[in-house]
Amino acid sequence: MRRLLAIGAFLFLMIAVLGTAQADQKPIKLGAMFISSGPLGGYGINGQRSITMAVEEINAAGGILGRKLEFVFGDTKLKSEVAVDLAEKFVNEDKVDFLMGPTSSGVALSLSEVARKHKKILVITQAATHVLTGAKFNPYLFSTLSNVMMHSRAGAYFMASKPCKRWMCIAPDYNYGHESWGLFKEKLKELKPDIEIVGETFPKLMAGDYSAHIEEILKAKPDGVWCPLWGQDAVNFIRQAKQAKLFDKIKFAFPVGAALETLVPLGKETPDGLFMASRYFFTTPDSVENKEFVRRYFEKYKEYPDYMAEETYAGVYFLKAAAERAGSTDAEAIIKAVEREPLAWPTPEGWKIMRGADHQVVEDVVWGETVFSEKFGFSVLKNVESIQGEQICRTPEELKQVNRNP
Repeated sequence: MRRLLAIGAFLFLMIAVLGTAQADQKPIKLGAMFISSGPLGGYGINGQRSITMAVEEINAAGGILGRKLEFVFGDTKLKSEVAVDLAEKFVNEDKVDFLMGPTSSGVALSLSEVARKHKKILVITQAATHVLTGAKFNPYLFSTLSNVMMHSRAGAYFMASKPCKRWMCIAPDYNYGHESWGLFKEKLKELKPDIEIVGETFPKLMAGDYSAHIEEILKAKPDGVWCPLWGQDAVNFIRQAKQAKLFDKIKFAFPVGAALETLVPLGKETPDGLFMASRYFFTTPDSVENKEFVRRYFEKYKEYPDYMAEETYAGVYFLKAAAERAGSTDAEAIIKAVEREPLAWPTPEGWKIMRGADHQVVEDVVWGETVFSEKFGFSVLKNVESIQGEQICRTPEELKQVNRNP
């Protein structure tokens, strides 16, 4: 009897061990969601492509913690309710380990609550609102791209050296547009106290017709205009503003204008000398790593990688680096591991650093001037300046205001 009991105990132990080993070998699943339809659909298409490429590379190199990485993808249609339903499906039916996305800041605020509810890490790779890592801090959220605060402050540093005293804005009428303008004004006034604000106008997202807003700008006669329009909105506005000769008289600063989602459709229509920034621009840095990324991406998709492609690609590699530091895919273990000390990981644009205090990446922001390139068939950036990440992130005093126990 004792022998039978011993054998039974041994078999039970072996079954438990084998079951644990099999569970450890299950693929790690990522649920990603971006806008991938309609006039702004390129953002999601680029995101899906870069995730595919990153997953293939990671799996070819042995996976994460010895496990393969898989992903499921959904189109948010730029609607919070659609994104929330997708996230719930990913968690409850697809049994994902991590969430990634979205494109819109407003949608991201809704997804943040889903991540908190299910205790799933959500990696933000396209939405740019700074409140997610500030006033709306959520320990399950990590932002792996420079946010609106960083871009606005970088723009203020860049434009402070330009001879523009009278300023106004044309910005999309939702939280991103209002945040961008407010943060730019705040930093620019700090750097140049004598500036004047002469107006502001806020068209709806995907407005289409900007004639009334162009008329407002012409009447206000600013020296400079802050213009955080993006994607197809930026394309439509630039075409209409060029026809009205707006760029002949006024300097424009586009904090996300150097996205290929804007520059490629415009082709030769982009005026030379517009001030533009991007979270990543494929021609910089001039490094082996970036050139290799651009080459692989172009060979695979016959297009150059836009910023949302590279940022999403880098977001997947953040998950790999974070899980490997923690030695686990468990959300609590990863949060603890990243908050222990800043986590640095390599990306095509250089090393990114994730801060534990606010779960916000520290990275530089690239600004430059547009010039048409015969080689590429669209405008690229010249006279490029990198505004340093440490200069534009939250200060130590601002970090103290982040709610660490939400």
